Amino acid sequence: MKRLLLLLGALLVFAAPAQAAPSCTRDGAKLLAASGSVRVVSLKGKLGKTETRHDRILGCRTSTGRRFTMFEAVDHGLDEVRVDTFTIVQNRYVGVFTDFQGGTGDSFTAAVYDVVKRRRLHTTSACDADEDGVDEAVFFRNGGIAYSCGQLRVADGKGDRQLDPAGVTQLAVSANARLYWTANGVVKSLDL
Repeated sequence: MKRLLLLLGALLVFAAPAQAAPSCTRDGAKLLAASGSVRVVSLKGKLGKTETRHDRILGCRTSTGRRFTMFEAVDHGLDEVRVDTFTIVQNRYVGVFTDFQGGTGDSFTAAVYDVVKRRRLHTTSACDADEDGVDEAVFFRNGGIAYSCGQLRVADGKGDRQLDPAGVTQLAVSANARLYWTANGVVKSLDL
């Protein structure tokens, strides 16, 4: 009996440790943003004929190592350069503000991704009719986004809707999800 207990103890000591989750930066992925267990990484892709950069941008959780493609980032020389800025909220959501530079000027878009559910939640498509896209965007809890293109819009679990019709500038959001903006020179705020 003593031998059996010693043998079981030795087996427990020498048992293989639980396999760790794969790294989010495996396969040569480059780290772009990190907060808590959320990572945003890029993998180089094959260049097309006029492309000077073609990267797959991936969201990843370090606890599982599971990655998903959020979008493709492509540059075409100096004619079109894409610059992405990432904001990670609640250790789950990735907000992306994109500046397309080149040609006759810049245009801007924004989107929010859920890294746990591995999908895009919201975009600023309601501002697509505006030649330059969005002016500003802020990201808040539960994967919400507030953005302006003259008007103020919010996209969250309640859908995409207009909050203020015109003259909107200077967006900000507090840690407890209070939205602030200026409309025609008047500072306004709202709990989200």
